[in-house]
Amino acid sequence: MEPHIARAPVITGLGMITALGQSTNETWQSLLAVNSIADHACVPGFTGPRRANALATQAAREAVENARWSNPTLAAADTGLFVGTSKGAIETWMQQSAQPASGSGQSPPLGLCEIDTDLARVLKLGMGPRLTLSSACSSGLHALLRAAMAIESREIQRAVVVGVEASVHPLFIFSFQRLGVLAPEGHGCRPFDHQRRGFILSEAAAAVCLESPEYPAGRPIVKIDRWAVAADGTHLTGGDPQGTTLRRLLANVAAPGCDLFHAHATGTIVNDPVELAAISAAAGRSHPILYSHKAALGHSLGAAGMVSVVLNCLAHLHSTVPPNVRSHQPLPMEGLQFPREPMKASVRRSIALAAGFGGPLAAAAFVSCQQD
Repeated sequence: MEPHIARAPVITGLGMITALGQSTNETWQSLLAVNSIADHACVPGFTGPRRANALATQAAREAVENARWSNPTLAAADTGLFVGTSKGAIETWMQQSAQPASGSGQSPPLGLCEIDTDLARVLKLGMGPRLTLSSACSSGLHALLRAAMAIESREIQRAVVVGVEASVHPLFIFSFQRLGVLAPEGHGCRPFDHQRRGFILSEAAAAVCLESPEYPAGRPIVKIDRWAVAADGTHLTGGDPQGTTLRRLLANVAAPGCDLFHAHATGTIVNDPVELAAISAAAGRSHPILYSHKAALGHSLGAAGMVSVVLNCLAHLHSTVPPNVRSHQPLPMEGLQFPREPMKASVRRSIALAAGFGGPLAAAAFVSCQQD
């Protein structure tokens, strides 16, 4: 675990595309309008086996434009690319693995690396480092923290970080159904609710431009003040019922005065109460707001952590937290606020949390740069 970043990187650009919006602002406005999806959902307008690549490209382009990075900045050797995805462009690698070898001795990029290869080409990146991280549903947040480590250690000066997932496919829907973690049709995802029955799958891509705090090319929105990663090896698809590792993780990032906890909270029967207890213990006396976007946007798996990061940045910018839709009978909330309508609040410090099957965990604390 790493409790604090000495050379704290700053986020200067945001990009996002979800089932509720084709851009960051469109998704944000839809959330504030109390919209939500009720069943598994793809992003409208995107078709074909390379849809994950297309989603990642659109989010990354928006982030770069938002940060106002120039072409020379993107092409610089000290600009990196970090992608988080749990499965990559699934239909591409499914098709390729089913086809016999051509005998040419060459094949197109296969599996997870295909997305960052495409992104580097489209963005015209130079020879900076590129890395794809896959740690189930914590992939996106792990990608952000790996990029932060690279900036802190002066490997690079800046990075494009993307979390992307396009896994709304019968193979994965039926697999999650067999695990018993999907909500019934039409029920929707209801994090921290007495009537929760599981999650629904969705597509999304979220991106940020991350920079050294010394000479940022874009206008800083938040800095990554603290972060921690951990692993809970209790079970392949279930966590420690006491939340021991999760509590230690949050203890490392939850500095006094946190205004917003963006929970992983997938609406499952077993995990939600464990996460809620851990967050309540970490909240102290600051009485923060508790939020999970999965009730509105569904669970975008490897992209979910980065969706949380972008939404946290927007909460900092607009002093507003979206509502916890669909959670009509919330569990007891000790020391936490749980708004079910858009809530105006000054968000100076926030936390984003991500967890995945197999036990990978990540948490990051963000502080508004306007407070520096």
